[in-house]
Amino acid sequence: MRIPNLEPPPAVNPRKWSFYRSADVKTRFMPRLGKKNRVARISSAAKTRTLHSRPPLYRFQEIFHAIKTGRYPNRTKLAETIEVTTKTIQRDIDYMRYQMSVPIEFDFARGGYYFTKPMTELPLFQLTEVELVSVFVAQKALEAYKGTAFEQPLRTAFQKLQAATGSANVSVSWEDLDSAISFRQFGAYLPDATVFSELAKAIQNKEVVEFGYKKLEAKAFEKRTVDPWHLACVSGQWYLLGYDRNRKARRIFVLARMQKVSRTAHKFSNPGPANDEIQRLFRNSFQVWLSENADLEQIVLRFSGRAAQLVRERNWHASQQIQELAGGNLELALTLNSLEEIIPWILSWGKDCEVARPAQLRKRIRSLCA
Repeated sequence: MRIPNLEPPPAVNPRKWSFYRSADVKTRFMPRLGKKNRVARISSAAKTRTLHSRPPLYRFQEIFHAIKTGRYPNRTKLAETIEVTTKTIQRDIDYMRYQMSVPIEFDFARGGYYFTKPMTELPLFQLTEVELVSVFVAQKALEAYKGTAFEQPLRTAFQKLQAATGSANVSVSWEDLDSAISFRQFGAYLPDATVFSELAKAIQNKEVVEFGYKKLEAKAFEKRTVDPWHLACVSGQWYLLGYDRNRKARRIFVLARMQKVSRTAHKFSNPGPANDEIQRLFRNSFQVWLSENADLEQIVLRFSGRAAQLVRERNWHASQQIQELAGGNLELALTLNSLEEIIPWILSWGKDCEVARPAQLRKRIRSLCA
């Protein structure tokens, strides 16, 4: 009678199943070891075998190729080869079977694992059609970097992701999506790849950088020495947040106004702000404006006509609160650390935007419109 190909329950003590999983099966029971001999046996094994923390992808690949050879490896053999525990192997096999859809089964007659259908490569990704479309939308959103040094690496990465899916459930083609979806964005500043790379490396290595910087209304570049902390892209513009050593204060620099960026041999010891602190720094700015020790401003704007509907359709700031008014109008409340950045935005709405408060901002807008 043929024994069904069922996987041995992982909860069972591996020693009880050893005669199924060993090539040299022993039909008689081994004599029971005394306590002294058991301790000696365990100590000896600990000295001859060292377990390692292997990356999951490495383990998946090793398990896949071991089974692909057709030698029916079992958990014990795989654990010895990869130098991990049998429990780790069992978890990996379960993940490969149920999450990656690898057709792995256990053959009791042969004492090891095998594939129920031919397999050539380990399917690293199994994307559904919806997930593939989402990936494509993300790729299209990066069209702002077309024609720059970033374009080819980004395109290659997405092509590799598409090729690695190997999903039979995907019926939509990449070419069909290309003609069906597009993005039209404002022209974004595309930083020089060398400048961007130098700054990114300096942040990672905590190295002081030097560069020429031209302020918005300046006529010439001036030398800056900065501890670089963080790179941020806001509304298509790249900024560097760091500590200006000459001014002894934190500053935000526009990458478009930099030249001759170079890393120095000096390391900065004072750590920059943590990620949550950086988020707090930008949270109360309309875009990137940072005010030292400034009080927060409560801003209330009233929108009418078509402007009200356009404002209603988007999320403009994390602090925003919208209150519906009569006649389809609305009131937008914001909490910001400065009035300067929002003034051009208010003016862009023309007569359809009215400042309710603060009085200082209302007076400023009226003077600009007079």
